[in-house]
Amino acid sequence: MMLPVVTLLVTLGFIHGVTWPGMALAGGAVAVVLMTAELIARSLSRTPAQLVQAAEALSRGQQVPTTGGNDETAQLAATLAELSAQLGSRQHLLEKTVESIRDPVVVADEHAMIVIVNAAARRLYRVEPGFDTLTGVRTFKNYYADGTTEMPIADTPMARALRGEDIDDCELIVKPHPPEPAVCLVVNARPLRDDAGNLRGAVIVLHDVTAQRRAHQALVESEQMAQAIVRTALDAFVQTDQDGIILDWNPQAEALTGWTRSEAVGCRVVELVFPEELRVAHRQRISRFLQEAAGGGMGMRYETASVHRDGHRFQVEVSLNALRRGDGWIINSFVRDVTQRRIAAEQLIQAQKTESLGRLTGGIAHDFNNMLTVITGTVEILADGVKDNPQLAAIAKLISDAADRGAQLTSSLLAFARKQPLQPAETDVNDLIGDVVRLLSQTLGSQTEIRTELNRSAWLAFVDRSQLGAALVNLAINARDAMPEGGTLTFATRNIQLGIPDAVAHGVERAGDHLVIEVADTGTGISPSHLEKIFDPFFSTKKVGQGTGLGLSMVFGFVKQSGGGIEVRSEQGRGTVFRIYLPKADGTAQRAAEEDDQPVRGGDETVLCVEDDPTIRDYVTGQLESLGYKVLVAANADAALEIVNRGTAFDLLFTDIVMPGSMNGRQLADTLMAGRPALRVLFTSGYSDGALPAQQGRGSHGIPLLTKPYRRSELARMLRRCLDLQVDFQGDPVPQPYSVQPDLERFLRENPPEKS
Repeated sequence: MMLPVVTLLVTLGFIHGVTWPGMALAGGAVAVVLMTAELIARSLSRTPAQLVQAAEALSRGQQVPTTGGNDETAQLAATLAELSAQLGSRQHLLEKTVESIRDPVVVADEHAMIVIVNAAARRLYRVEPGFDTLTGVRTFKNYYADGTTEMPIADTPMARALRGEDIDDCELIVKPHPPEPAVCLVVNARPLRDDAGNLRGAVIVLHDVTAQRRAHQALVESEQMAQAIVRTALDAFVQTDQDGIILDWNPQAEALTGWTRSEAVGCRVVELVFPEELRVAHRQRISRFLQEAAGGGMGMRYETASVHRDGHRFQVEVSLNALRRGDGWIINSFVRDVTQRRIAAEQLIQAQKTESLGRLTGGIAHDFNNMLTVITGTVEILADGVKDNPQLAAIAKLISDAADRGAQLTSSLLAFARKQPLQPAETDVNDLIGDVVRLLSQTLGSQTEIRTELNRSAWLAFVDRSQLGAALVNLAINARDAMPEGGTLTFATRNIQLGIPDAVAHGVERAGDHLVIEVADTGTGISPSHLEKIFDPFFSTKKVGQGTGLGLSMVFGFVKQSGGGIEVRSEQGRGTVFRIYLPKADGTAQRAAEEDDQPVRGGDETVLCVEDDPTIRDYVTGQLESLGYKVLVAANADAALEIVNRGTAFDLLFTDIVMPGSMNGRQLADTLMAGRPALRVLFTSGYSDGALPAQQGRGSHGIPLLTKPYRRSELARMLRRCLDLQVDFQGDPVPQPYSVQPDLERFLRENPPEKS
């Protein structure tokens, strides 16, 4: 009789968190009311059975009609009617309360039939009271938390609660009617029992956690993406707390510093990767950065020195940002190795300084070389005229020596400025070093021991042989001066392949195969303050009058102009090592032409002489005519083209390279050779200003260059060499049969027969 009332009370009590003693008290109150009604009914006209039926109707909130005529009966009927109305109102209120709960609520009796289902549960499951939770045909699917494996009905929370189990926080996924999305639920279920402990049903309450699960998944994916970005970042990533303790360390940080993640995490970053003398400054920088971050600062970027695990130092760029965590900070750092960038920037600054000075130097050297050409040429004539007067001959020699020193100084300036005319060729450097060693063995003295460590398979270098020889002699003289008590001078060669980063680090023009020349001494070494300045022009540690300060700057300029690089390593008291990197040649060695010591010869050919300086033009014209040549004179390229366009015949073009006007000497030669490929050309210049490419050439024999200042004998020999060269109609040299006559004549000159 009391089961519906008890069931409702238990259900509502469970939903609203009422304890079992409270629900028992409420049930007892209802039972007392019903028992009182039954006792009173015994004294009335109704039978007990009729009164019991009335009580049951009241418990269900139904109205009970009254019978009998006495006042006592009427009074009892009115009391029961009032009680019936109050119970019905409270039951309706409780039903509305269950209906309005946002979480789904389902109550089933002991036969697994649903007796209560609120609106949220009806929307989710599409079921009504009377549905059999064990055998009914479902329009939805329950799944485990993995979302793929279907849950058997016997394992559902309702079925387990009907078996007497308490279910706490069971997670499952419900897939309702399409197109509605799946719903993630957390389920709690309890069995319902009467006062005697008999199972009377079960109740389940479901909480929708779909939004929380999606937010959690998004957070997990975001964290995974952030970790992937950190792991695959091109820069090193270091995360520390505000005290500098390392929290994270990506693979790029391992590669940059040499410390593994397991070794780094938990250590102080300042003690791991910063030089000792910079640690205090780093702590101060971080403290200032955190103060700025607390005031709304966005981040910090700076460059600093860092130290590798193996001890070598390098430059890094650090980008910092800070994130608040509780009462502290998390500092994220992205670190990039900028050592090569710093080197490149310094080289660019040096190149700009060199270019500026080179332009000034080149202009002065051009005019100075023109004057020296006249001096060196006319002093020869003067020396021939006064050779019978010893006093005047000595004066002429002083003038000649001074001109030679001026020419050497100008050559050094142009070499430093990388403006000197070079004639690079495929050169056997090992062979050249052998010649230099033979020369130095008589110059350096017995206190200096010369050693060679030459790689037998050393590549050929594409370089100006004479200029390289002068550079090696210059380095050797400096080494001798650094070893006043004697020592060892070592020349070594080896092959090396440079990648792009290595090419930048060594200052060479491009990556690829290079020949390395090392010149090492055991001298006093170079101090760090001087080491940065040794290639600067006019810098010297020697006393006044003992050097111009252009020796090493000349070597530097020559090497850079040749497309190579030079570096120096030195420690005070432990000697110095110079390394020269030269580009590998592509073919076989071509031995440099030996100085022609044949008597000066002229000719009767016609020479078109193009020279903008009137003094040089008059001097050259006189020299050419004295040698028997016919001379056509032009002040610039335009005047030369007018002579050519008139149809005037000539055999050789002798032209300066740097000239004012519409074109320079190289452009003039190219214009004329376009119509006459077999035309002979002789260039002259003391400053080409880039008009001649590094690898000169026309056909396969090249275009010769007579460097200013030059003497009459050099002019005569270069002219004959050009005019005597046999070429075909395309300008290519005609192979000549080999003859031993020149070698025999040279041998007889060097080894004259003994006079009888």
